Amino acid sequence: MRREDLTLRNKICYGIGGICDNTLYTLTGTYLLLFLTTVAGVSPAVAGTISAAGSLWEAFAGPYIGYRSDNTRSRFGKRRPFMMAASVPVALTTSLLFMTINAGPGVKTVYYLVVIVLFWTFFSMDFVPYVSLGADITDDYHGRTVLRSYAYVFNQVGMLIGMVLPTLIVERVTSMGATTQRGWLAVGIFCGVVAGAAALISAVTVRTPDSAKDPVPDDTTHKEKAAGAILKEYASLLKLKPMRMVVVASVLYLIANTFFSSDRVFFMTLNAGMGQDRVSLVMLVITLSGIAFVPFIERIAGKTDKTAVFKYGIGIAGAIMMVLRLFDMTSMGGIIIVSLLYSLANTCYWQLMPSMIYDITEVVEKETGKSQTGAVISFQALSESLSIAAGLQGLGLILGLAGFDENIAFNLQPVSALTWVSNCFTLIPGLFMVLVFIVMLKYPINKKTMDEIRNV
Repeated sequence: MRREDLTLRNKICYGIGGICDNTLYTLTGTYLLLFLTTVAGVSPAVAGTISAAGSLWEAFAGPYIGYRSDNTRSRFGKRRPFMMAASVPVALTTSLLFMTINAGPGVKTVYYLVVIVLFWTFFSMDFVPYVSLGADITDDYHGRTVLRSYAYVFNQVGMLIGMVLPTLIVERVTSMGATTQRGWLAVGIFCGVVAGAAALISAVTVRTPDSAKDPVPDDTTHKEKAAGAILKEYASLLKLKPMRMVVVASVLYLIANTFFSSDRVFFMTLNAGMGQDRVSLVMLVITLSGIAFVPFIERIAGKTDKTAVFKYGIGIAGAIMMVLRLFDMTSMGGIIIVSLLYSLANTCYWQLMPSMIYDITEVVEKETGKSQTGAVISFQALSESLSIAAGLQGLGLILGLAGFDENIAFNLQPVSALTWVSNCFTLIPGLFMVLVFIVMLKYPINKKTMDEIRNV
């Protein structure tokens, strides 16, 4: 039975939830490594390990939450109770994550490890059910792209909050006589509260069609142990070629995204010598360009096919970024060009990948006769978590091996550190984006195949 609730009100209510995940995702992806190394006084290698450990934990938390959301029944539905429950804890843990403690290296490491595990637990509690909720709202092939376009616009609002405002908040707080540490604590509190409020508002206001509500499962479903059930579901998902290809593409893109996002402030500050005001301006350009790309990508995807737009958009942007490594990109114009290419690829991924995942959930349901939306979303989220962990650990190790020293000023860092910061800004993310294109060349799902699946 077809299901759809794509009224303007519902698209906006769903989209608001995108503020939460992208505020937190962008804030940690852009500033956590920088905060830990330059403010909290943690070495780059340890900071990379802490950041990677949080993402690895999310890889365990996401699947469990996805399984539970698939098998939860309440008067609020399957997904929304998790979003409601996560709203306050994400605000608290984000605040604690950007709080500086005066302690020795060992105590600092333990503190940030504990907090980051809690942070990603509650992030997953919102993110996996939220993305899964989109498949409950509509099963229309292009309608899913439209719904995710609204979500992505609000994602960009989250990006504005998590990427542009932090340096401005720190600058404002320090100009009033407070320390840089207090400035970053203010960032954590502000971003956490906004993210939690967005999750709660979306959970309370969004509606799902009656046809999307699954019947209450029989007792055997609940008697089966969660760990075994999750592994069994994942094993069946891996048998599907589209699922395998999407997982590999996600891993490759998120590694590229992690390198670029976590390195760009280092590049702008260290290589280009930019102040906080110019860094914030570049971040604003990335945010606004992302919003500007949304209707363009939606229109092209509607006239052609979203999978084609996805692979060519990311592949072309990555190829150009690799070529640009041959040139000096430390000028404001050069940095904006690279940032626009990243923004194009990023919009293609976050606007179209969730919609493509929704299509896979329909293929799975056709194959198994069972709705496994949470399992599919959490499996893809697991791949994202692992790739983010790999990217953060890789960047931390590269900076450490290149000679970056957290105890000296930025303008005194060695040439080797500058070289590898530059590589991580263009060459490395560009290479991984090109690999995404190569992997997706034989992706079998498109509008024609989805029509055939529904007509079988």
